[in-house]
Amino acid sequence: MAPRKLIFVIAIALLSCVRKPEQFWTRAGHDRSIIFPVSVGSGLVEVEAQNATYDLDGEVLRALMIAGNDYIPPGIPNPPCWARLESLEYRFTRRDDIIFVYISEDFERCGRKLRPMHYGAKYAISKDGRILRRVIDGVDDDDHVWSLETPDGGRVTVVTESRDSPTLEDLDRPDSGVLRVTTEPVTMPGVIVIEPVPGFVPVPESPDFPLGNTMSPLDDAGTCDLDGGTPDAGVDGGSPDGGAPGDAGPLSAPPAPPDAGAAAP
Repeated sequence: MAPRKLIFVIAIALLSCVRKPEQFWTRAGHDRSIIFPVSVGSGLVEVEAQNATYDLDGEVLRALMIAGNDYIPPGIPNPPCWARLESLEYRFTRRDDIIFVYISEDFERCGRKLRPMHYGAKYAISKDGRILRRVIDGVDDDDHVWSLETPDGGRVTVVTESRDSPTLEDLDRPDSGVLRVTTEPVTMPGVIVIEPVPGFVPVPESPDFPLGNTMSPLDDAGTCDLDGGTPDAGVDGGSPDGGAPGDAGPLSAPPAPPDAGAAAP
């Protein structure tokens, strides 16, 4: 084979191996023993709210870069407004050797009216840059946070892996699925606290009562409407983004035809 032709074949082969930008492409662990904080700790500091100077160490900066590039992968040609790193909102907290990063989308920045069913993610990243746990909103199973009343009238916050409502007796059982018990206040934005319904008895799963129908207080005792029931707007560049200001807005049902028996005006 001629040298020029060989070089052309090799170039085509290399181009075919170029990875297409893909959201959430970074390898991530699923360590359920890692519990995301329910409290902001000593406080939540907004960078824009203060005319101050901040000292950020390299490990935290790297964690923010890892999370941002996982949520919005680099290399997207001509990305729309919502698919840019500057259109995201970031929040982080460091607990010992783990850096927790929270990412959400700023819909007002891009004028998006229609919110997708999942529009955020949170990460637990080690100080050496490994994603120990990643929870994509609306996709991955997250922990459940409950508020239980104690016999003395106080309250404790219980974090469980299961959707089943815990009891005070479960706190002492090693196989109850309870991951954490704390008395610290729940102040972390985005954390939903569930209070068990008194007298609620879950219905066992069966063909007549499938999982998710009448299995927990989340189903029978009311639900938390996170996105208003809007359809998923997608995460790729070709999916709708809900339109820009001035669009007609979400689709609605057409008006009903006039009653044939009604008298004409």
